[in-house]
Amino acid sequence: MAEPASTRAGGRPAPGTAEEAAERDARLDERYGRRSTSPRRRRAAVAAVAVAATAGLAWVAWASTGLREPVTHQVIGFSAPTDTAVDLSFQVTKDPGSTARCDVRALAEDYTTVGWLTVDIGPAEGDVVRREVEIRTQQRAVSAEIMGCDLLET
Repeated sequence: MAEPASTRAGGRPAPGTAEEAAERDARLDERYGRRSTSPRRRRAAVAAVAVAATAGLAWVAWASTGLREPVTHQVIGFSAPTDTAVDLSFQVTKDPGSTARCDVRALAEDYTTVGWLTVDIGPAEGDVVRREVEIRTQQRAVSAEIMGCDLLET
């Protein structure tokens, strides 16, 4: 009795047929432990990835807003016109409706503090506020700096 054209001697499928491809896939699946995934399992995997991606994006958004400092400051410049004063120009970035308190100081040549001033910066139209202050000194200052700025509780 002759075998159908889709099979070879020994009962194996003829090359290039769908049966041979299915048999080859079955052998590979068995060898490498691959399993076909059901549509339900595939949907569950896609849903899990979507939930993880959403959680990751939410964390990034939270972290980026949580890490932002409420008040930042920067010295623009200073000058010491006399032996008893130094002029300091600086800017503070904060929420427009908030009030910040900044401590500034003047330094002598040997880095000792020779003047200190506390400056309140109230609500403003924009989030960047520029101030120019005069710090009274005990002796000639060669430098001025901002020690820090904090938001005041309202």
